[in-house]
Formats: sequence, C-alpha cells, structure tokens
Amino acid sequence: MLAASLDTLAPEAWDGPSLCGGWLVRDVVGHLVGLAEGTRMSIFVDVARQLRPPSDAISRIAKREGRAAPEDLVARLRASVDGRFVVPTQRPVAALGEVVVHGIDALRPSGGTEPPVDAERTQAVAEAYRRLGPVFAMGRAVRHVRFDATDAGWSVGPTTGPVATGTATDILLALAGRAEGRSGLAGPGAELLR
Repeated sequence: MLAASLDTLAPEAWDGPSLCGGWLVRDVVGHLVGLAEGTRMSIFVDVARQLRPPSDAISRIAKREGRAAPEDLVARLRASVDGRFVVPTQRPVAALGEVVVHGIDALRPSGGTEPPVDAERTQAVAEAYRRLGPVFAMGRAVRHVRFDATDAGWSVGPTTGPVATGTATDILLALAGRAEGRSGLAGPGAELLR
C-alpha cells in the first residue's frame, strides 16, 4: 500500500521536506529501502562503518539510499513486501512502526494519500512506541498517559491518569517524537506531553 501511495507523488515532492526532521521525502524512503533490503548484521555493519553516532550514521545511510531515482526507490520498496524489514536490537513490531510512521512522514507533507489505518497494527505499534517513549524524546511522562485513538477504537497506556485523544496516526506520530502528532492530540494527557 505504501509503495502505491508513493507512486502517486509528484516528482517535486520527492525533494520536499518530510515530517522526519532534516530528511527529504526521498531520504525517508531511502531509509525504508535500507531496512527492507538489509539484515540485522548488514545494517549493524553499515552503521558501524559510518564512524558516527548511530543517529547520524542512520541519517547518512538514508540520504545515501535516497539518492536513487524515485521509481527505483518505489520498485525496491515494492520488492520487499515479504516483510523482511529489520530494526537491529528491536522486536519486529518496531520494524512495522518504521514502515507506518515513516510512510506518514513521507506522505503527509507532500500531499500523498496515506494508507488506511489498520486498528490492530497501529495499536501494537503505539504500545511498543509508548514503552520506548524516552528513546523518542518523549520523556518519562509518556508512561503515565493513556492514548485513546478516536478513529481506531483502541487505547494504550494505564487505565488511570491523564488521557490524550487523537487519531491513530497522530498518536503514532506523537509517540515517535513528531511535533505534528503532538499538536493533533487533545486532553490533559496531551498537555502533559507538550
């Protein structure tokens, strides 16, 4: 579905900004292609060879892969539909989160059509990202907030405490550290996160 949505982007959109800070749309797709085509070991080795902190190395790799022509990036992404995406040191749900969140990162600012929300998958990713909140610069407060998805019928987080409501995609973006996601949330939990 993501590849089909990317097929519809205007050529100039590929060189436009994504929601992922400092990355163009092509860089985001390059990052996904790298995760799809790599193995845990090859990704680990590629990051280590960059001789930079992991986040800087990952950015450099994404930009390297993103230099390919858009049609090549989409074809390579389409060829990876067998689910080989890997995120070293993380469970498979983190790889699913990469695809879902980075798909939104690429499509939302470029006017692309975001794939429909799958309630079960977005809930699994939201729960995983909530546990990883401090990694995504959300801080420890995220562990005390309950997130209610207004369009997907799920909640994640403690049963008591402040609630943040919003669409499933805004919750995922917020949990991934995107300001655009946090701005789409409402309620006392959203205020705590801001």
